[in-house]
Amino acid sequence: MPELPQLSPGVRLLDAPRRSIGPLHALVLDHLLVTGGTAVWIDAHGHATTTYLAEVAPSPRVLDRVRVARGFTPYQHQSLLQDAAAEIDGDTSLVVAPAVDGLYRDEDVRGAEPQSMLLRSVARLARYAREAEIPVLTTRAAADEFSAPVSQVADSTITVERTRFGPRFRSPNFETQIYAESGPTMQTTLTYWARILRARRPAHETQPSQERAIAEVSP
Repeated sequence: MPELPQLSPGVRLLDAPRRSIGPLHALVLDHLLVTGGTAVWIDAHGHATTTYLAEVAPSPRVLDRVRVARGFTPYQHQSLLQDAAAEIDGDTSLVVAPAVDGLYRDEDVRGAEPQSMLLRSVARLARYAREAEIPVLTTRAAADEFSAPVSQVADSTITVERTRFGPRFRSPNFETQIYAESGPTMQTTLTYWARILRARRPAHETQPSQERAIAEVSP
């Protein structure tokens, strides 16, 4: 059975060469299967599209534990990150913020403001991880000088890369050693990650389950 990295408390940066829809969704849903908790997801650039989540999820029930808030502008995104404080409670076991730098790159945000907004957003995520003692999983739209604060704040980086055997995760305490049997065309598809979660699900069946409907919040 292919292994996936466990998400421990702190800011965890998922670093992938391309838009990491499949690996991101697999890590989030696997974490919820393990912990039985809920996830607060502050979305950008359509990472939390319901179709993606439903295709990867081994069961619709696990989706009941994902609460999604969608931001479409940098100002909406920053507001949602601030409002997330009210959504994080004792049942929350994960905060997800993909492409945390993405919306601050928009052309309508000028001058020094984009960098300041990103710094405030990253600092807020770090505070949630510290105060709630839970993992915060984030990704970057691009790895460059602008997004450098994300990697600086991250407690660890999880990299995922393609190999001829399958996707390989690496972090300070983890490295993929077992791969699912599949051809190279399966490596980055949602179907591939769905197969991994279905294979891993029986090991999680004894974990506690809490159901909560997906809430899509727009400012």
